[in-house]
Amino acid sequence: MKRGLKAVLALSAALALLGIGAPADATTAVLLSREELVRQSATIARVIVGRSYTTESDDGKSIVTRTELTITQPLKGGAADKGGSKMIVLEQMGGTYNGKTQRLLGDAKLSPGEDAVVFLRSGDKGRWHLTALALSAYHVDKRGMARRILDGLHLVRRTGAALVPVETPVEEVEPIESLMTDVVRIAGGK
Repeated sequence: MKRGLKAVLALSAALALLGIGAPADATTAVLLSREELVRQSATIARVIVGRSYTTESDDGKSIVTRTELTITQPLKGGAADKGGSKMIVLEQMGGTYNGKTQRLLGDAKLSPGEDAVVFLRSGDKGRWHLTALALSAYHVDKRGMARRILDGLHLVRRTGAALVPVETPVEEVEPIESLMTDVVRIAGGK
């Protein structure tokens, strides 16, 4: 048996023994507190979502969607300072390109014109990635209320060396100003 297949079988068996079988229509992710999410993110910003386009990844092995984000209010990090531009490119796995479709369940879905707060880590060629899939995007409605949409995520929590399933939290809406103040406080700002 090939080494890669053995590793996949061993991981599957371990997850089955731990009782961490993700539903077939979900991606398993570790639930992060807001503090952990802030700490793990290089940049956090309130943005307006611009146009997006789907293409091949740089290595040609997968399909990616790249979305332009205009930073309206930086909360942590210096993404807006690079080259004096306030526009950055978010790269996410998945999309439809040349008749082929790939999907990553549990990733944030951002729409053109949308107001959002995103938690980002830096990637190659000046592009950015969400720190933790849908956990990394707060959608802001017309009333100024922010919330995450965690559809497609099966969440687990680290308990020692084990991963333990947790119920997907009911995402409460909160005023955008309260969210941004909390993020800046956690990040060590004012």
